[in-house]
Amino acid sequence: MADAPTTAGTPVQAAERLDRLPASRWLTGVMAILFLGWLVESYDIGLTGSVLPSLTSVYNLGTGMESLTSISASAGIVIGIVPAGWLADRLGRKRVMIGGTIAYSVLTLLTGFAPNIAIVITLRVLSGLAMGAVFPLPYAYGSELCPPGIRGRFTGIADTFLSIGYFISPLLALALIPSDTDTTGWRIMFFIGAAPIIFAILAWKFVPESPRWSEAKGRLEDAERTLRDIEARVESEHGKPLPPPPPAETAEGTAGPAASTSVRDIFSRAYLARSIMLWITFGGLFFVFYSIQVFMPTVVSKMGFTLTSAFAFTSIIVLISIPGKLLEAWLVERWGRRPVIISFGVVAAVAAIVFGFSRGAAMVLVIGCVMSFFGIGVDPAVKVYTAESYPTSIRATGTSLTEGIGRLLSGVIGPSLVPLLLVAVGVSGVYLVIGVVALIAVATVIVFGHETKGKPLEAIATD
Repeated sequence: MADAPTTAGTPVQAAERLDRLPASRWLTGVMAILFLGWLVESYDIGLTGSVLPSLTSVYNLGTGMESLTSISASAGIVIGIVPAGWLADRLGRKRVMIGGTIAYSVLTLLTGFAPNIAIVITLRVLSGLAMGAVFPLPYAYGSELCPPGIRGRFTGIADTFLSIGYFISPLLALALIPSDTDTTGWRIMFFIGAAPIIFAILAWKFVPESPRWSEAKGRLEDAERTLRDIEARVESEHGKPLPPPPPAETAEGTAGPAASTSVRDIFSRAYLARSIMLWITFGGLFFVFYSIQVFMPTVVSKMGFTLTSAFAFTSIIVLISIPGKLLEAWLVERWGRRPVIISFGVVAAVAAIVFGFSRGAAMVLVIGCVMSFFGIGVDPAVKVYTAESYPTSIRATGTSLTEGIGRLLSGVIGPSLVPLLLVAVGVSGVYLVIGVVALIAVATVIVFGHETKGKPLEAIATD
């Protein structure tokens, strides 16, 4: 391996050393494991929508209890996600991510044995608390390992794993839940939800702690050891010495043990405006996502289709989001983050409004697919944009707070109102609201957003 670019008394330079690395099989393998972590999120969100019709029928849930059940996991996430991000900035990305995954897997398994709806809701809230540790960390983690030129592409490809999980949930429900009166299929769905324990094992064995985080915390020996191992693997793979890192231009990545990890920093003058922009963007665009993942089977059923047709429609609609994310992964490094968020968001918002007024199987399916292609396809651009907007010392805290507030708006408040709005104004009124909220998010990015494509994380943090 080339001589290490550090000497006694010289900073480790994690940012410069990582950012000059070429794409490699090592990075692809690590990112693939992180991507598996997102299956926790995707399967679980799809799980909520898939079992909701069965729980509503089996336990004779009224509108209020149906709403409470639908938001139970999301409510837990909102409560747990910010403390989890703060812990990840203090204790490390790896241990918090793995601990949260293990807790989630056990709690989801136990939900399959729940004797009544009260226990189901309680366990869903607790599993949501554990999931809060998992949601933001893979893309915050990935942004710290990936060079600037491929951060967005990797995140877009990673997010396709989410859509695979979203697709698997209604597909399994189609096979396991033959009718809304079935009393065993929904339990098996929760048993399957314990599978992410496999991800925890792989992450513990193969994923290193972020060298950027180790350096920011003053753990220079750990950072140096990890960087040397990464450089040796990449150099061996490419068969030639690595280029020397450029001189460090900022001290952001070497803040040392005094580096701040306070939530208060997010509300400081330096970050408050961009934080508010990100909260609105995340909340507004993910409302489209939740309208598909949580309520699509219920909405399609209310349009007059059978439950089996509703699961089939939802599976197809979610499946279409995969090419949407792959297109996003290609465009986000060419157009930039803002143009992708704006263009995808506008199309998704218009499609949501049209979907509410759609009639007939063909139109419902086609417009639903357009809404999913762009409305879920835009999600990785929003996520990488969020992770890139904060410095290393508060990256997990910033992304977690953005996810927490965004999911409070889109995954708790929004879905809790949907059953009530369905009764009051019908499907058309619900999706008109969803479309308008998405347009507000797009307008916020147009007015207040700044481009981050291709910039080192440390340069973005000081913009």
